[in-house]
Amino acid sequence: MEISKILVSQRKLRAPLQLCGMLDALKSGQVLPPIELIRDAHGAVQIMDGHHRLSAIWLSGRRKLRPEEYVLIESDRYRPRFGTVVDLLRRCGIAGHRDIR
Repeated sequence: MEISKILVSQRKLRAPLQLCGMLDALKSGQVLPPIELIRDAHGAVQIMDGHHRLSAIWLSGRRKLRPEEYVLIESDRYRPRFGTVVDLLRRCGIAGHRDIR
């Protein structure tokens, strides 16, 4: 699944320092817990749980989620939408892994 097409429901990351540990885990070959995604009736995919995990995967240089990294649920539940993971990281002042503070 292409990460750039997944919508986020948070304006900012609540604990950006978590990204450091997640990036280290990804670099050592570990798999993070699955990201929970929902798809609405119009086909839009949005994060339900896992904004930090998705951000870490993006910052590691990957642009697609592997099937074992997410769970996709069909849902009509509405959540606010604030763009993509790139927009989320930009709002947090994070352009790359060196910007995590």
